[in-house]
Order: sequence, then structure tokens, then C-alpha cells
Amino acid sequence: MPVYALGSNGSGQLGVGHDGDLSAPSLVAFQDLDASITSIKAGGNHTLILTESGTIYATGENTDGRCALSAEKNSVSSFVQSNLQKMNLIAATWDASVFASAHAIYVCGSGMKGELGLGQSVVKAPSPQQIPDFPPTGTQIIDLAACMGHVVVVLSNGQVYGWGNGLHGQLGNPLGVVWSPRRLDDILFPVFRAVCGKDFTCVFGEPADGKLQLLGVAKRDRFNIKSSTPQTLSNWIDVQATWGGVYVLLRDNKLVAWGRNDHGQLPPTDMPVTAMAAGSEHMLVLTTTGKVLAWGWGEHGNCGLPTDEQRDVKGRWNSLEAGKIVQHIGAGCATSWIITT
Repeated sequence: MPVYALGSNGSGQLGVGHDGDLSAPSLVAFQDLDASITSIKAGGNHTLILTESGTIYATGENTDGRCALSAEKNSVSSFVQSNLQKMNLIAATWDASVFASAHAIYVCGSGMKGELGLGQSVVKAPSPQQIPDFPPTGTQIIDLAACMGHVVVVLSNGQVYGWGNGLHGQLGNPLGVVWSPRRLDDILFPVFRAVCGKDFTCVFGEPADGKLQLLGVAKRDRFNIKSSTPQTLSNWIDVQATWGGVYVLLRDNKLVAWGRNDHGQLPPTDMPVTAMAAGSEHMLVLTTTGKVLAWGWGEHGNCGLPTDEQRDVKGRWNSLEAGKIVQHIGAGCATSWIITT
């Protein structure tokens, strides 16, 4: 299962063996990938991979242990397997990593505003630490999401808990830093999926119900994220978020999005897609014809070439060629990923 990467790589977060940015898909070297890749998530300068067997691989910045590797390794430039096993979900804040099984959450790295969820004023975890007494008895973890400074977890009973930076209302009321998992009581329906942007959280009910709700941007809705959120949106198959927008892939292969668009982040119209991956301020999609397209903020080469004078791919898209049949795509903080057969 070849993996190709491009984009920001100053800390080796692409896993290609060096720390230079790349503007074309380049092959990632794996020594012992144990199963097919199911998820790729990235923080500011590190990347996590989850395989079908529940194994974690990581690369990039590791001075605080955020790669779930020994903190003696300040950084790594190729993917290394961690000791964590049998995980179901992964997520990353800017400086931390979050791993979930059905009945436990582990965190590592650092976070000055509660991103670790380990309790009052705990700002560093150089090795994976389990969040105590979570999830509540009788529940299972079914979804996990994070952005720069906050984390949310969806439970099997439809409740949502979160921690980290809640100063903009992205963790409900009261506004402020949340140091341990707190239930988001502002949500009006049982939740099935959640996504996180920089200053917001968007939660979704079952796809057939069409219920959704956006929390956050309480101080300023600069990009009209909250005011543009539809009242209902049903029959979706995937939901994702950039730092400033929400993206919903419908069963008829249509992509619906709203929010920030100053770098051309919102999708072109009438583009039938089968999969999508949201980066910090750029998007990747896999079209119904098997092509990988990218657009948005491309300062580090993460959207391929060409870009405009501001390093954006705005009002159009670039095609990213990996030369194989594409199985999966991923995107992070100015990074892009293509997994082929």
C-alpha cells in the first residue's frame, strides 16, 4: 500500500526521510507497516497514522512526546511504530495527540489550554497517559475530533464531551479553558459525528435525520460559519472541517461547504466526489473518475503546483498524480496524503 505525501515538512512530518517541503506527491518509506491505513491525522508539525489492526505510526516533531515515542527523540523524519495497540480513532491538536479505543482515551504531547484533558494545569504528557474515569460507565467512544486547541468525543448514548480551549464557545457554556472532559450540554439532539474547527465545533445527528448544530465563534463570526450553517442537512456520508469551514459529502456525491474562503477553501460547484480530506486551510477530494484534486491555501506546496502570487489555489484546483489507483486520501496542517494500491 504505497503512501505519497506533499506539503509542509520542516519537522519531518511527511515521513519522507528529510525536512524539506514538497510540492509534488513523494513516496513515504515504511519499514514495517502492519496493515492497511484507515486514518491519517496531523498536528502543527507531526503526523499520526492508524492502521486497520489498531496500530499507531507517527513522525515529525516530538520534543514533548507528542508522537507517542520516547521524548529523547526530538523529532523523526520517517514513520515509527508506537507501543499503543488496538486503537480505533486518532486525532491531533497543534501540539498533542489523542488516541481512543472504545473504552479509553490516551493523550500525549503538550497543551497550555487544557488540550490534554488530564486535569487542572496539566500541560505536558511526554508519554501516552490515559484520561481517568472516562468515558462514563455504560458508554463507548464512537467518534473523536480535534483542531488546534480543543478535543471532542462522541459517545454511544449520543452525548458529547470536550476539553481544551473553549474561549470561543466551541465547548459550550460557560466559555473558558476546560481541563478535563466536560459534557456539552448545549447540544439539542443525540449526536452521531462531530468535527472541530479552530474556534468552533459542529455536531451531526444520524445521517437520515439531518440534524446539525454549530457551537462556537461566540465572540466574532468573521467568516459567517455559524450564520451560514444549514438548519438541516441529511443523507451525508462524511463530515469534516478545516480551521475555518465545514464540509459535508452527500450520498449523491455532492460536496456542501460553508465558512472561510479567503484562500479559495470552499469547493468548486458541480464536482462529483467519492471522498474528501480537510486540511488546515485546504481540501483534497477523490472524484468519481478516480482523480485527486486539491485547492485552497497552498503555501507549503500542499496543493501542488501552480499557485497564485499568494500561494493559493483559488477558483480552480490542481490535480495530484500518484500514478496508481487511489484507496484513501488525507490532509493535515498544510500537508496532503494519497494512499494507493
